[in-house]
Amino acid sequence: MSSKDDISRSLGTWLGKAKKVGEPPPPSAARNTLSRPETVRGAGADGLVQLNFKISPATKKRVKQLAVRDNITLLVMFDRMLELYEREYGKLGK
Repeated sequence: MSSKDDISRSLGTWLGKAKKVGEPPPPSAARNTLSRPETVRGAGADGLVQLNFKISPATKKRVKQLAVRDNITLLVMFDRMLELYEREYGKLGK
């Protein structure tokens, strides 16, 4: 069993590896950000927006296993699924 000093020493070493958090911006830099419409704020820096939906646990497991098997992200998996769907049923605007 470890003594409290051993635990404190280990925890202190582990916590010391954490990145330091910078100072927050001044309040003057964050004025009127909540009142801007969503379209002005736009997508994230990477141009992506979030899509949320619920699926069964079995479907989630299958999708994640396929993505791991093929060494791709779930985003790439979704894009490929959409391409296959459009190939089978047609694209929009034909």
